[in-house]
Amino acid sequence: MKRVLLVDDEPDARQLLRQYLGQEPGYELVGEARDGPEAVQLIHTLQPDLVFLDIQLPGCSGFEVLARLEQLPQVIFSTAYDAHALQAFEFHALDYLLKPYGRTRFQQALARVAYDDARVEALAQRLLQAGGPYAPRVILHKGTRRLIVEARSIRYVEAYGDYCKVYLHTEQLLALNGISELAQKLDPALFCRVHRSYLVNLAHAQEVVQEGRRRYVVLDNQARVRVSSSYQGQLRQLGL
Repeated sequence: MKRVLLVDDEPDARQLLRQYLGQEPGYELVGEARDGPEAVQLIHTLQPDLVFLDIQLPGCSGFEVLARLEQLPQVIFSTAYDAHALQAFEFHALDYLLKPYGRTRFQQALARVAYDDARVEALAQRLLQAGGPYAPRVILHKGTRRLIVEARSIRYVEAYGDYCKVYLHTEQLLALNGISELAQKLDPALFCRVHRSYLVNLAHAQEVVQEGRRRYVVLDNQARVRVSSSYQGQLRQLGL
């Protein structure tokens, strides 16, 4: 489900977008903004995948909204002015809807979203498959961004419901896989299951310490990952 934010100071324009969007499967409206500063705040807070963005907004323009963001979502401009089209595509906008427009034109814009998603996914899969039987890279998520990360840079993985938190040296990302599924993709010569909830990259392990009845793997970023008794045998086989 793609999360969508509408940004327009005109209530009628937002209502039309809301109506069209409600007729399209696979899209969830998560919020609406009426001015530029509110748009910046909601994008930071809600982290939408797709933003329908007017250009002439109170407070700051649609272009200024994007300039204030560190991470850009997919953007479709929706405006009554055709003079800004070139600048819009400099921000890698997927489309430029010129008001007034009908549902057919709206659906054409969504088709560009689907095409962009398919293009990114195809590129990601080619990169992921470049290697041996185990994935040298994995797709991770940070807000609205999909990142291709070298598996060797992962320090450890923590189960997080149906997903996983993936910890790099100083950064935490999200994998849309369960820990068992992710473990099958990673090279077992590097990654060791030390707990039902934790998977450790042994290339970054510094030592194993005992504190009372508990054991921990200490990593090169000073992270400490608990080792459960049922998985200690795997570490012993590796001489740890």
